[in-house]
Amino acid sequence: MSNLVNANNSRANHIYGRSVALVVSIFVCLAAGTPYLYGVYGPQLIKQCGLTATDSATISLCTNIGAGFGGLPGGVIIDRFGPQLAILFGSVFITVGYFGVYRIYQAALSSLPLICIFMCIMGFGSITSYFATLKAAQANFPKHRGSAGAVPVSCYGLSATLLSIIAASYFNGNSGGFIGFLSIYCGGFTFIGSWFVHIYLDEEDADKSLQHSPSISSQFLNNENAIDSTNDEEAVLLLSRDNSGSNLKDMVTNNTGGNPGGASSVTDTLGPVPDNTVPPPPPERSNSLHGSFSFWGIGSRTPRSSAASISSSQAPLINSLRDSYENSQSSRAPAMSKQQSLASLNSTSTALGVSKRPTPKSSLQIVVELLKNKNFIVHYSIVSVLSGIGQMYIYTVGFIVIAQYYYGKEPGSNESIDTDSHQIIRRLLQKMSGGAPPGSDKMAAALQALQVSVISISSFSGRLIAGVLSDFIHKRYHIQRLWIVLVTIIFFSGGQLLIMNLQRADLIIIPSIIVGASYGLIFGTYPAVIADEFGTKTFSTTWGLICTGPLITLFILNKYFGMIYDHNTDPGTGICYKGNDCYRGAFELSFGLCLLFFAVTLCVIYVKRKP
Repeated sequence: MSNLVNANNSRANHIYGRSVALVVSIFVCLAAGTPYLYGVYGPQLIKQCGLTATDSATISLCTNIGAGFGGLPGGVIIDRFGPQLAILFGSVFITVGYFGVYRIYQAALSSLPLICIFMCIMGFGSITSYFATLKAAQANFPKHRGSAGAVPVSCYGLSATLLSIIAASYFNGNSGGFIGFLSIYCGGFTFIGSWFVHIYLDEEDADKSLQHSPSISSQFLNNENAIDSTNDEEAVLLLSRDNSGSNLKDMVTNNTGGNPGGASSVTDTLGPVPDNTVPPPPPERSNSLHGSFSFWGIGSRTPRSSAASISSSQAPLINSLRDSYENSQSSRAPAMSKQQSLASLNSTSTALGVSKRPTPKSSLQIVVELLKNKNFIVHYSIVSVLSGIGQMYIYTVGFIVIAQYYYGKEPGSNESIDTDSHQIIRRLLQKMSGGAPPGSDKMAAALQALQVSVISISSFSGRLIAGVLSDFIHKRYHIQRLWIVLVTIIFFSGGQLLIMNLQRADLIIIPSIIVGASYGLIFGTYPAVIADEFGTKTFSTTWGLICTGPLITLFILNKYFGMIYDHNTDPGTGICYKGNDCYRGAFELSFGLCLLFFAVTLCVIYVKRKP
């Protein structure tokens, strides 16, 4: 009892610390989410250094190499050294990366490799800081992973909005000064945040018991409703929490105090497991799936990763252990020797599968096992393609704006362009550009900043909504989180169609809203999906590996975009005047990928429909 009280006091004392860590994560992510800001200064950087749209695609790819492939070693650092040191390292890399790009811009160096190196460094620092806050949120609030994880995820997406407003208000026409500002602001905020983001052990210890506990007795794993290997540890935790919320092995140690005679207090709680004890058979289920929402994973037939289904399936086991003990006690002598009591306790511990703990796996072993896991490969592919499509639009929106802004203008002409904008958008652009006339470069830069802001706000909203919504439908209605992903693909497809057909600069805001929100929904939903499927002990390593995937999609789409754009660009001015013909082919390809992975996601939902 005293141990239970101490545990409750420890949790109460850590509520403040966990809350502070979550709040500070907001500011860290607002400073770390700058890779998506490339659309604000990218075209100006390319022009200043005398590069091409294809070179710009290479730069954005290198940013994602730092943020994608860098996410894997970053995740290993977080899992090994904790979020505090990881964020500290991240702040150094962000500062070095942006300062290097700033110096290149000021000197107008036409060195693509050097720019790529510094952008890669910046991307690595950003993603490491972001993953650290996400790891802390998931570990500190394990019962609300979707909602807690949505906070850093959404703020990471909102970062570009805040900074694009600053760029339009204080650095309009001065992209070099803005890049220098980023090196100070982003590096400074992440450095300060590193002192406050921690993982608190009362919750982390519970999560460790999930990850290190071996499977339950093999007789239970052979049942139709047996729990798969990724969720055995959750069942062990649920079994042990039925008594005092702590691991059975720890409960034995605390109650006996090293004295064999004290074991009776635990035996009285659970009782020994007789050799002839057999768990009750699992509930019968209907062979007919047609006409049922459960056919598609909605309702009681939830995925195996659902903690709710684990809890319900283990309830008969707990009751059986207690009933068997009471029945066996009635036929035994009133007194039991200490040796018999200890033997019974050991058999109980062995039956529950918590008597031994394996040696923790290395990061390399974890990665190798994940790459051999078919379930992981499917999720890896879905995230890779969908997020790659979103990132292509984010990194190329500046060029899309230029193509639409100068659509119909003759090369070399000085005529003023009336974008025929709606009143609200026109006034907003006038304010953001400092009253610049239509057709000026400042107005074009303001329109670029507006698109980045809209994408960022939409991404923030999507991430925030996805985390809360996925928790709600998963816990309340036992609906798979992947349904959110499926609906998101529909929105993604609609956004691609709009981009291919719009021919007005002011209307680009519509696909920006749709694509930004869809991108946010994907990244707001999937961390909880991965945590449910593979646990949180190695979450940063797993999620870091997941985030290497979008690089492949981004490389293909961005390169294809750059080839089409350069082919239609006027060699004298470096501007494409053909509107959506400057990039249509790239979005036709992305639209086809959306249709393909709509079918893939639907198949995954179908497979996961079983309990």
